[in-house]
Amino acid sequence: MKKRLFLLFVIAAGLVLLSGCKVSGRPLPQGLEEETVLEQGREVVSLLNGGSWQEVYDLLRADARETSSPEAIQSYMEERLSKAGAYKSEEEAMATGQKIKDTGEEYGTAVFYCKHEKKNLMYRVAYSTDMELMGIQVTVR
Repeated sequence: MKKRLFLLFVIAAGLVLLSGCKVSGRPLPQGLEEETVLEQGREVVSLLNGGSWQEVYDLLRADARETSSPEAIQSYMEERLSKAGAYKSEEEAMATGQKIKDTGEEYGTAVFYCKHEKKNLMYRVAYSTDMELMGIQVTVR
């Protein structure tokens, strides 16, 4: 299971090659709309904070599901939430475009800076140009 967890988030980290705490936005790929990316990303953040691991897993596109599981998502999130505490509010949000170097595939990422009880978290939720969930990354800020 740890291998699956690692693989899911290696993919997410590879997809979301963003450095630092703040993200400078690049334009979203053609066909993606900022409001849609942010709205769908907020739904994923809500599901993650609500413990709906299976629902998040079901949203992943096929290649991401191959390297993950609901249990891997649960383990990943529980580790972060144990440090950050309960979700309080969204502080800032943006959508940015990205490209996978190896394949050239473009995608959009919804980035949310959220306040939690103990620490703040940054959520990165990556979507293909077909609005399929490619991966998630959550970091303690």
